Amino acid sequence: MAKRDLRKYFGDLYMQGADIRLEEPMSWHTTMRIGGRVPFFVSPYSVDSMIKILKLVESEKIPHRLIGGGSKVVCPEHYGGIVLSTAHLNAVRIDGTSVTAQAGVPVNTLIWLCLSEGLTGLEFLTGLPGTVGGAVYMNAGAFGGEIGSLVKSVEYIDENYDLHSIEGSLCRFGYRHSLFKERGYKIMNVEFSLVSGRREAIESKMSEILRKRLEKQPLDFPSAGSVFVRPYQDFFVGSTIEKLGLKTLSVGDAQVSSKHAGFIVNRGKASYTDVVLLIEKLKESVLEATGVTLSTEIELWREVE
Repeated sequence: MAKRDLRKYFGDLYMQGADIRLEEPMSWHTTMRIGGRVPFFVSPYSVDSMIKILKLVESEKIPHRLIGGGSKVVCPEHYGGIVLSTAHLNAVRIDGTSVTAQAGVPVNTLIWLCLSEGLTGLEFLTGLPGTVGGAVYMNAGAFGGEIGSLVKSVEYIDENYDLHSIEGSLCRFGYRHSLFKERGYKIMNVEFSLVSGRREAIESKMSEILRKRLEKQPLDFPSAGSVFVRPYQDFFVGSTIEKLGLKTLSVGDAQVSSKHAGFIVNRGKASYTDVVLLIEKLKESVLEATGVTLSTEIELWREVE
């Protein structure tokens, strides 16, 4: 569907309760800083509004994607559909050691709020650029921890746009995997089970994790984080790419990081095509050298007219 055809839906979308931005640059909403303008960037004000808008775009067969912090997304120059954002789903409720956060809450914001309440458990994700919804969707992990291990329950929207709640133990969490990713469910709220701790100890651990992240990851250029899923436990993609002499390999302004070969950075004016071509080159080289077919951890959106 062409971009101009969507303007007739402006009133319907607005009436469902949402912030709507026209011709919004997606480069403003992704950590890779890549992406063209989209006809509508829609941020519902509530879960109910999200459901109503999802039903509307589905009934009208309007292409759409859901985005949180944009830390694992690479957008094309042309996406003629609607982008739905969880930006306004940002409430947090703390009750003892139980913490409930909406999908759009930045992970770092949640960690700092937990620190202020003397709650520990999430520190291993300090410095993660994503949101709660995206982190749980892909079971984000770092420095020996995974967010799924702390999830008590999740409220999500299924394929029929009905709202459900599920216990964390039933969410099929695995390495970069969850029930929600498996079935395309949309996470709206997450309840975490944490424990009390000393604020000084929590803050010290946060500082240590941030120091490690700064040492190991290329935070001086925009990126979408680690590009590839580890194919099996003892196969490390970054070190494999480095051993193949592909560190700093470039296509346009997209470059394999000189600091960590598992990352692709945007050195200034990288395009979606640059990133895709570089990923294909890396996959081909690794396959030829090792026989292993890599799959991406990041989402490469396809163009929609």
